[in-house]
Amino acid sequence: MIFSNLFRRKGRTTLTLVGIAIGVASIVALGAVAQGLKAGFSNMTRGSQADLVLTQSEALSVLLSSVDESVGDELRSWREVADVDGILFGNAILEGSSYLFFFGHDPEGFAIDRFRIVEGQGLAEVRRVRGKPLILGRQAARNMEKQVGDTLHIAGSVFRIVGVYETGNAFEDGGAVLPLNEAQALTIQPHRVSMFYVKLRDPSDAERFETRLERRFPTLRLSTTAGFADQEQLMDILEGMAMGVAGLAVIIGGIGMTNTLFMSVFERTREIGLLRSLGWQRRRVMGLILGESLALALIGGLVGVGLGVAAVFAISSSASWLSIFGSHFSPDLFVRAIGTVVILGFVGGMYPAWWASRLLPLEALRYEGGRGARVPSFLPGMLRNLWRRKMRTLLTLLGIGVGISAIVALGALTEGMAYVMTEMWRASQTDLFAIEAGVDSDFSAIDERVGARIAARSDVEAVSGAIMTAANTDRMPMVLVFGYHPKSYTIRHFRIVEGEPLARRDQMIVGAQAAEQMRVSVGDTVRMLNSNFRVVGVYETGISFEEIGVVVDLGKLQELTGKPRQVQFYGIKLRDPNRAETIRDELKAEFPKVDFALTAEATESMSDMQVMEDMTAQISFLGIFIGGVGMLNTMLMSVLERTREIGVLRAVGWRRPMVLRQVMVEAVLLTFLSGLAGVVAAYAIIWLLRAMPATGMVSMMREMLVVSPAIIAQALLVCVVLGVLGGLYPAWRATRLSPVEALRYE
Repeated sequence: MIFSNLFRRKGRTTLTLVGIAIGVASIVALGAVAQGLKAGFSNMTRGSQADLVLTQSEALSVLLSSVDESVGDELRSWREVADVDGILFGNAILEGSSYLFFFGHDPEGFAIDRFRIVEGQGLAEVRRVRGKPLILGRQAARNMEKQVGDTLHIAGSVFRIVGVYETGNAFEDGGAVLPLNEAQALTIQPHRVSMFYVKLRDPSDAERFETRLERRFPTLRLSTTAGFADQEQLMDILEGMAMGVAGLAVIIGGIGMTNTLFMSVFERTREIGLLRSLGWQRRRVMGLILGESLALALIGGLVGVGLGVAAVFAISSSASWLSIFGSHFSPDLFVRAIGTVVILGFVGGMYPAWWASRLLPLEALRYEGGRGARVPSFLPGMLRNLWRRKMRTLLTLLGIGVGISAIVALGALTEGMAYVMTEMWRASQTDLFAIEAGVDSDFSAIDERVGARIAARSDVEAVSGAIMTAANTDRMPMVLVFGYHPKSYTIRHFRIVEGEPLARRDQMIVGAQAAEQMRVSVGDTVRMLNSNFRVVGVYETGISFEEIGVVVDLGKLQELTGKPRQVQFYGIKLRDPNRAETIRDELKAEFPKVDFALTAEATESMSDMQVMEDMTAQISFLGIFIGGVGMLNTMLMSVLERTREIGVLRAVGWRRPMVLRQVMVEAVLLTFLSGLAGVVAAYAIIWLLRAMPATGMVSMMREMLVVSPAIIAQALLVCVVLGVLGGLYPAWRATRLSPVEALRYE
């Protein structure tokens, strides 16, 4: 009986299943990608033949870790150690905006043995080659359509593919392996590695080795190869983001399912009344509707699992930024997906089931479908049909509104980040901005000798290098850290309002908002990046993004982040700002590995922003698509319910274009109202974020939320387009009804 009820309206049930399935597919696909990166790191370290892994303790991820090679040289002399092998990680943006992770390995080291050559030769076998050698993962070679002998341009350098390897690890097979010295040159990390693999002479020496290491190198972190991935903070962040996006999709799909069940209950009111008059108890009626809800959710869940698996395979074979993480399916992921959808089915069906069980037999038997609630006389005609089924309209508004609120909130975050970054560069009063070309800003490293050559130009007044990162402190987690030279040009806009300016390596000046949140004042000591800093001043800049951070000496931050004599970006002050574009072009020609941009356009040159914009667009599309499916379902049900009414209108002279216009206007109005509700909800979310205790990541996010009129206009335009597209088929269906058949419809 449950399945026969569900498939009475095949179109409605199918659309509901699509909404649920996409939500579940999001859980599976995004969860698999997040777990893929974690599994990739775990498999990489476990297959390295090492016993222990050594990284920089304060690094958010091993991808950002930096350790001096001299540490490995010293460890090799310890009696507990059999061998040490250093690895350097990098990330590059290739032509076509595709991403490539690369691994710098010593060709003679033991860790490179895990890269099994399936075509060509390994790095240790290369004697002479035109260009710089690298070996490419089989998946990367397939995605980029490359083979042995081809060239690959990475961050301005030309590499020759001498071999294709396979490890069975998607994260590694989607990347490339370079000789360690070439990777160091590419990332401007001379004599540095991201981590060390340590092989012990006797595994029982591990405890003694750890004690000795903590005493000799307190700023390094030791972990086992099996437990290494669990200590990566980046994994938790990525998994949290993935689950947040999937949760959004599931919520929208769940709202659509609740709406469908309400439609089904309304449509079967007289039938439920008949069952009640024949002796069905309220509990049995409630069980019937809940059974339908759970069946609908389970079918959608199973379809969604299949879609999610297919999506993962599609991502893995594409050049998407998600493909660089690899993928991994675990039983826990599928259990989580099915468990979520079961809960969704129970919660989504509870209210419709309760409503059905409360129907009195006599009233239900007298029910005439299509009349709905009494419509207030003051409402215009286009709103009356929506008012007839207030609950159905409300749920549709909610489903689309959630998607629109996501568009507005994510758009505000993306635009806000671009805005505050641009304002920060402008406040520095520089004319040009420079960052390493072809890499994410987190990986950007420009040699200070480049800055010295730029500063030597007669048309340049000043060049200021800087590093920007995030770190945990003993006062507050996730604080923004800016590294500037105390005498640099750009540090001038940090106006000291209390205490004195930065002067020494062990000092720190704190933003006014950060000082309040961290509860520090001049003279206090802050522990950060395994070092103690004395607060000597409090500053203001007028830019909240900077005022929630701290500023330390550039040389000290270079040392702590493993970037000796390197900066992340440069601000360049010109003697004649009117020549900015000409000088920019000249600098680009002179330094091809550095990307120069006008300060006002600096944010656009950062690949991070492009990735964030792509991610925002994909999440927005996901939410709107599922909401649109729910809206299409609603409009189809509305047309079906009003079949006889449409027949009367056709009989009294309404032509097909008039019927088409009526349904289309309702569809557009419904989505437009949903858009307005979504905008209000987005403002509420932003208000809540700003009302939350201002600490750590919350501070960073809320200061970057900027809702512009353009974002709101874009969201409402999306709603109008959605209304037009979603209303086309129901409107066409309504025009195809012949008056005689429509009047006989029951």
